[in-house]
Amino acid sequence: MTITSRAPVVSVVTAHGRQPLDVQGNERLIDLLNRHGVPWSALSIYVLPRDGGQPRLTACLDRVLSEFDEAAEILLYFNRNVNPFMFAVNQFQLVPAADGAGEATEYIYQRLDNERSSAETFLKKLNPEECRAVIADRVGETVRANVPAGSTLVVGVSGGGDSNALLYGLSRLTDHDITVVPVILKGIPDWDAGVPRAQELCASYGLDLSIMDEDDVKALLGIEDDSVALIERFEREFKGDDFEFLGTLLIRLALSKRARDLGTPYICTGLNLEDVLCEGMFRVSSGLKPSAIPARPIGDVTLVFPLWLCPKRIIDGCFPKYSLDNYDARYPCFSLGRNLYYSVIYTLQSQYPGFPEQLAQGFSDMGSREPSDYVYNEQLGFHVERAVPLPLLRKFFRMLGRTPAMT
Repeated sequence: MTITSRAPVVSVVTAHGRQPLDVQGNERLIDLLNRHGVPWSALSIYVLPRDGGQPRLTACLDRVLSEFDEAAEILLYFNRNVNPFMFAVNQFQLVPAADGAGEATEYIYQRLDNERSSAETFLKKLNPEECRAVIADRVGETVRANVPAGSTLVVGVSGGGDSNALLYGLSRLTDHDITVVPVILKGIPDWDAGVPRAQELCASYGLDLSIMDEDDVKALLGIEDDSVALIERFEREFKGDDFEFLGTLLIRLALSKRARDLGTPYICTGLNLEDVLCEGMFRVSSGLKPSAIPARPIGDVTLVFPLWLCPKRIIDGCFPKYSLDNYDARYPCFSLGRNLYYSVIYTLQSQYPGFPEQLAQGFSDMGSREPSDYVYNEQLGFHVERAVPLPLLRKFFRMLGRTPAMT
């Protein structure tokens, strides 16, 4: 007689009751948990023997379910008296786009009612016009609150979806007059590829684009030898790190220089919701308080982030073609930290809709209450938040091809 193995019943057990999971016998227990969005770290796993007896605490995440010949049931006891399925997004109400056609993107959000202990989930479809309206509202709110009317605002652009959405939002700010000065940098393939798109984009808004060539960008750091490309210099000294770290500094320095030339203290970039959360998560995990958001004083300039509460999916829905061109031009990131923090943020956003916006607001409140004090570093020639360790300083100057004057 042939005995056929069969997968046991698998149930999540909480103070709210027992929830059986849909089992596929050829998968491991951890695959089953991942498929149902149940966090393995929150469980104590007990196996109820098929031949009777008491459930046994068992280490079995890696076992294939069809191989549990000895188990009648696997009981996944949740470690807290909460309902792990309360915020599940598998059941939702569909909210169609306004005109029912031309849907470009979608976003999931939840309406929470603490008195009833309920969470309603909605899948909102958005056409480009709706996306642009959302972005324009949020950009307008941030700029009105942080940039006085009549000011000049120097804007970093890349030619991608974020730049387009940002400039669109600024162009709709008809009740709060500001002068917009767009700037783009050259010096790495990503940036160079964006120049034609940025020129076309700025022309559509009647704006003159300032282009900073690679030699000018190098000059911001005091690099005199122009025979070695920027990205080559960085990768030679900072193996395993992402050029974005240096790129962010260069963009700030370039925008600040342009702002000083124009006599304005206001600059801005397209940092979006996920970027803000990634930065905040990194800082808190590193023992630092969050930086000021959405307006960050750095020396004699104020760096503003008009897209700080705008999710990337909605930004991309504004002008899909620009976003696609930008994605196709990207190069891979191998930095463990950058990969980790963005992965954490996107997981939170996907599993708990609405919580990332709440977290961003919390980071903003903390950072704005006690903003970091940026101090001008004579050796580096720009403002820094804290003392730069000597080994890092030496490595940075080796990248620049300069010898630091140590005191």
